[in-house]
Amino acid sequence: MKNSIKCLIAFISLISLSCANDVEDVQALTADSSLKLLTPTSDFNLVLDGAKLNDLATTLVWNDPANVTGATITYTVQAAKTGTNFATPVVVGTTTNQFLDVTVGNLDATAKSLGLPALIEGQMEIRIKSSISAETSNFYTLKVTPYLPNWGIIGGATPLGWDKSTDMAFNPISGTYSISLALTTGEFKFRLDNAWTTNYGDDGNNLSLESGAANIPVTAGNYTIVANFTTKTYTITPIIDAWGIIGDATTTGWDSDTLLDYNPTTKKYSITMKMKLGSFKFRLNHDWGTNYGDDGNNLSLDNGGSNIAITDAGTYYITVDFTGLTYTIKKI
Repeated sequence: MKNSIKCLIAFISLISLSCANDVEDVQALTADSSLKLLTPTSDFNLVLDGAKLNDLATTLVWNDPANVTGATITYTVQAAKTGTNFATPVVVGTTTNQFLDVTVGNLDATAKSLGLPALIEGQMEIRIKSSISAETSNFYTLKVTPYLPNWGIIGGATPLGWDKSTDMAFNPISGTYSISLALTTGEFKFRLDNAWTTNYGDDGNNLSLESGAANIPVTAGNYTIVANFTTKTYTITPIIDAWGIIGDATTTGWDSDTLLDYNPTTKKYSITMKMKLGSFKFRLNHDWGTNYGDDGNNLSLDNGGSNIAITDAGTYYITVDFTGLTYTIKKI
């Protein structure tokens, strides 16, 4: 009888040990079988270039040890704004591989879909989602700086006709694009990156923009055009006094003016433009009869005053009050 009890105890111990080993094996399998994003890691930081949209930005690589059967699994690469816990993720792409090549254009579109502004470094979180049991991987935080879209106007009314877009300037404060220029009687449209892939017109002639819509008619004159491509609206305001900026610090040198944008509400003028080392002045109606410089280099305007120097090349936002005879200039 004692021997029978000993045998029973030994048998139970053996079963317990076996079960314990099975539990350990399951735990080990579970620990090693999670979907894991490997690259890129959180040290990824890229300034996106609008001229290289088809170039490879990065390759996402992940490991899925749980796929031991060889069954086809669809993986979805998700992106989300940092700190949102993927509440409303954006799909970067899908694949049945365990990697995905992401182009500059794809990454830029993803960043903008998440609301990251152009020219400013922002953060997004990236993870992988499996079609099996909706499993998700760990995530990494990527730092990206979206590029600034190049919007312009084109048409028979513009200086370059239908051959090439005339670039508009971006205002980082208002998020709008603007241009002041002389137009002839004719028509124009807005288009992106000097191509017809993305273009806007106005079907109702009501200052709202529609994709691929009708040309916008205009009569000859000097105008300030402001477009908001987020709200799909624009304004076109006749310029009574055509104030411009001229000088070897500007892209057109001392040969011609670049017109300033006029705001009828504030009655001030402004422009965002690239400046070179050199100097500039303000003048009225493309003529030297009325021109302003700055004799004291103190942001006040003097009639016929000294050229205003640019000692650091870059993009500048300039505002001018010709009533108060003051101006501001800020590098952006």
